[in-house]
Amino acid sequence: MQVSVESPSKLERRITVSVPVEEVENAFDKRIMHIAQTAELKGFRRGKAPLSYVKQRFGGEARNEALSTVIQSSLYEALKKENLHPVNTPQIEPKMLQPNQPLEYIAVFEVMPDIDAIHFTDARVEKLAVTITEADVDEAIERLRFHRVTWRKVDRSAQEKDQVIINYHTIQGDVPDLKNKVTHFELVLGSKKTLPGFEEGLFGAKAGEERTLHLQFPQDFSTKEKAGMPVDFIVQILEVKEAELPIVDDVFAQSLGITEGGVTALRDEIKINLNRERDRLAQEKLKEQLFNILLEQNPIEIPNSLVQSESKRIHDELHPHHGQEHHHSHEETQIFDNLAKKRVTLSLLITEFARKHTLTIDQARVQTRIQEIAATYEHPEEVIRWISSNKEQKSIVETRVLEEQVVEKLLEGAQIVEKTINYQELIAK
Repeated sequence: MQVSVESPSKLERRITVSVPVEEVENAFDKRIMHIAQTAELKGFRRGKAPLSYVKQRFGGEARNEALSTVIQSSLYEALKKENLHPVNTPQIEPKMLQPNQPLEYIAVFEVMPDIDAIHFTDARVEKLAVTITEADVDEAIERLRFHRVTWRKVDRSAQEKDQVIINYHTIQGDVPDLKNKVTHFELVLGSKKTLPGFEEGLFGAKAGEERTLHLQFPQDFSTKEKAGMPVDFIVQILEVKEAELPIVDDVFAQSLGITEGGVTALRDEIKINLNRERDRLAQEKLKEQLFNILLEQNPIEIPNSLVQSESKRIHDELHPHHGQEHHHSHEETQIFDNLAKKRVTLSLLITEFARKHTLTIDQARVQTRIQEIAATYEHPEEVIRWISSNKEQKSIVETRVLEEQVVEKLLEGAQIVEKTINYQELIAK
């Protein structure tokens, strides 16, 4: 077997393999013999049909199967011989097979980049210091009240925190878009879930009124051709409703699972949860800064096949039920690809950083993290068993633990500046 390797680009490899004709014929003969011994042919007992007849009936099929077997085995040997490790499934480009000539084919694939060194110097990061206050607890309780809101129709002008039921359509360049008219849309004023100026333009409106809002699509609007463009919204106000919120008392606390201690116990539980969330968010912000520095100081070329695979995974995460049927705009696809590039690059850098610093996954910490995840479920023991026995799920936890260990190591070489902010600023970041 002869092997030659070309490198059209830094990460692409084209390996040409030539297999002696004798090896191909041996594989063909073995396949034909197997068919002759096992095939049930009309007019013959099993295994008794003449070999010439079997070749006539199954020769083409047997040769294709033999070629597939030879290519698979010879490629494995060729990769081993050249010490090549594809990151994607090699694409096979077979050459025309000539009688009594060696089998030749080309396998095209990508390999991992060689990372000589990991740079991490002059790193300065902010460590966010946040104190949970009683006002933060009040805000959390208010959100819980809104989760149990009932809406009562009122005959007055709409104000902040009211719900309005509206119909609307847009006009751009004097052309009304009635095809995409939205009807009976429920909107809470002040929720900031629409274009800037939309909710503000409905303050003071009454049921039966129609308003024209002269607005502008944001510069970062998802549909690129509309970004920054003026747009008019024709809005019909159908109803105005005000919120009726539950009273914060022991009954309210019981509805949230507090069996003893009433409102006081509820506030204590909320404060514990807010502190836990504060710690998680602060750590995420710290990790994000460290990893961004790692990315900035270590630009590397990455295999496009890994980027495409990760981009597809992001798509599947966002649209788990659409499969390939969900089509994205060019801008959305670009966003997915950019995020995929960042994830793949970061994953390679983290893995290499861990290798160079001989960091191994702390299995004791993995078990702790699994227990923490399981504690949020009704039957934690079942969740622990499921994650521990599921290779994919356990791998996710192990990846997070390795990231934690890398963060700790990176912090050893970073200048840490503490910055005090409040909880609302933290969750807004």
